[in-house]
This record gives sequence, C-alpha cells and structure tokens, in this order.
Amino acid sequence: MAEAFFNRLSKRNRATSCGVDPYYVKHYNAKVANYPKSKVIKVMMKRGIDVSGNRIKMVNKRMVEDTDIVIAIMSKNRAMKDLPKYILNSPKFRLWQIEDANARHASSMYEAQSRNRDKIYVLVKKRVKEIG
Repeated sequence: MAEAFFNRLSKRNRATSCGVDPYYVKHYNAKVANYPKSKVIKVMMKRGIDVSGNRIKMVNKRMVEDTDIVIAIMSKNRAMKDLPKYILNSPKFRLWQIEDANARHASSMYEAQSRNRDKIYVLVKKRVKEIG
C-alpha cells in the first residue's frame, strides 16, 4: 500500500516495498494476487489503485544500505520479532505502527485492512510533503 501511495504522490522519489518472510515469496510465487489472505488488492481498488500485479520482494542488506530510509509498517511486537537485526539496528530504520490485520478474524480483516490503508495514506502523504 505504502509503495503504491508514495509512488503515485511523489514526483521526485521512488519507494520499493519488501517483505521479510521468505515463505510468502516462495509459496505465493511472489505475487500479491496469489496471497490468499490479502485484502489489499480490494481495499486499494477502492482508492483507484490496482496493486494486483505487484510482486512481493525480499528485503536484503544491500537494499537497506542503498536506500535513504527504511520504514517498517507493522506492530512493534511483530517488528521486534520478524525484522532482521540489520534493519532494527540501522539508523535509517523507522517504524510506522499499524494493527496486524492478518491476525484478525476473516470477517473483520477487510475492515482492518481498510483502516490500515487510510492510516498508511496519511503517513505517506505527510512523508511526501516532507521530502517531495
């Protein structure tokens, strides 16, 4: 979501979204559309953005070294558990906390993803205003 919003709003900079769990990349053929719990495609379409063709990329040390900032968008507990030490220890690291929509029951997952989408949009819009 953040990558799509940022790349749509920013005229000077680009964002790349990455995952930290190799299971999802391998098991779902690295395609967002193949991830069965993903309501992201549907909630983003409500904002007029098609992310169905996006691919899940694995973060690596080189990416962290080559970027200006690393923003993890997840709960603090999940960040401390799932993020590699090279991200957690990087001075470039920032955490934008959101609820873990995938941990919710299926009936409320869509609503949680919608809330996350709206919160991410506000955070991205603020960031784009700061850096362009």
